[in-house]
Amino acid sequence: GLIQTRETIRLGRGQSLLDIGCGIGQYTPNFLERFSYVTGLDSSEDCLAVAKKNNDIINYVTGDAESFSLDYLYDTINLNMILEHVNDPVKVLINCKKHLADEGVIICQVPNSNSITRRLGVIMGVIDSINHMSEKEISFFGHQRTYTLSTLSRDCENAGLSVIEKGGLVYKPLPNEELLKISSNKSKDWIDKFLSALLEFGRDKPEDCAVSYTVCTH
Repeated sequence: GLIQTRETIRLGRGQSLLDIGCGIGQYTPNFLERFSYVTGLDSSEDCLAVAKKNNDIINYVTGDAESFSLDYLYDTINLNMILEHVNDPVKVLINCKKHLADEGVIICQVPNSNSITRRLGVIMGVIDSINHMSEKEISFFGHQRTYTLSTLSRDCENAGLSVIEKGGLVYKPLPNEELLKISSNKSKDWIDKFLSALLEFGRDKPEDCAVSYTVCTH
């Protein structure tokens, strides 16, 4: 989550940011390092109550990603691990476009079903295809679809957006639980260096990374 947040800060524009699906605001306050006006939007009143308690500088508002309506145009709109959850991702992107300033960007990040981990899983017979969704992904995490870099770009273009940059984040050779085992007896300094290395190593291998992203404009 923090790696994706840092990427949005790196790729973002202007002084205002809208964080869609902010939840309890675990990462949203980090945007104040870069943006002077930050709004967090979520459909859960309970989550927002926690978020507001933890940070009263951010403007937290209740709303659904497909239908929210705010009287403000944002320089940067952040969709971090959101589009795989919603009923209609194109509808969400169209609604975000309405809230985007003229020179603004929408940054979309989704899990990449074409990642090294998933492709290895298919070869090993652990999953039947890269588009496999586990019971946990569906019922616990609420995933409705899988994405590759090309299908993410297609949804953005179908919403009338121009994709000006796309890529991948984090070359993850093993599933999270295996990486946690490897890191369990390592120092924080080693873990930080390892994560930075996975991020750097994946920069020119977008199709292989754990996360796919697009940067879009009007």
